[in-house]
Amino acid sequence: MAVIGRRGRATTLTLALAAVFFFQPSEVLAESAGQSSLATATRQQKFAFILFYRTNNAATQAMYKVLHAEVERRDNAALVPLNITDAQEREIVEQYDASRTPMPAVMAVAPNGAITGVFAQKLLPAHVESAIVTPAQTQCMRALQDKKLVLLCVHPAGSRKVPVGVQQFRSDSLNVNRTHLVSIQAGDPAEVKFLQQLKVRSDISTAVTAFMAPPGVLLGTYNDKVTPTILMNRLAAAGQCCADPNCKHRQAASAARPTTRR
Repeated sequence: MAVIGRRGRATTLTLALAAVFFFQPSEVLAESAGQSSLATATRQQKFAFILFYRTNNAATQAMYKVLHAEVERRDNAALVPLNITDAQEREIVEQYDASRTPMPAVMAVAPNGAITGVFAQKLLPAHVESAIVTPAQTQCMRALQDKKLVLLCVHPAGSRKVPVGVQQFRSDSLNVNRTHLVSIQAGDPAEVKFLQQLKVRSDISTAVTAFMAPPGVLLGTYNDKVTPTILMNRLAAAGQCCADPNCKHRQAASAARPTTRR
């Protein structure tokens, strides 16, 4: 997920196992079709790392070796090799528009369906690590990929109260169907990595709201005094307010932009 500025803005054993189970796509796919493997990963709440490939060449072997080693040492990841020329897998290829990606490629899919990473032609262990995101981040990413606005409310210990301004923004007729609310506790150990990315401390005393817009832009972080007008104006300034040319927020954002004299 792309983020802009604050407010405007192996082990030896694993490698040995990889050598023993040397990648032979026809055998792997014969044992479990892509759809079945993805369904199993979802049911087991695992991140599915789909290895899309056209031929079993050196590049495919190299990506498989890294991915297999990384998946083997984790209990929340699954490897799904998938040949894009296999007619039986056409639905998945079309679903993820994989045929347009340079091959081979790895796509990470969270249990809720959010795509958390796409890596073409080369894969590093760090790529796998970066694609395994926190539960709240998967919620945010799925909503953003569904072209929704996201309001992530981070609550201090002992509180789950959503700021009034956030509630009012969500209930507005313009936003009610296009806004997704995610709530987490600042002290949740499962969300440490995500909160660090957002620069939100774990010892906050009042709620902090991170405002995000598609495709994955952080519009700003706000305290519990944020108003719906502040959020609407920020959205308008980012060019994602609404289609109404007479919208007061759009007009206010236009008026606030500096003019350039020639």
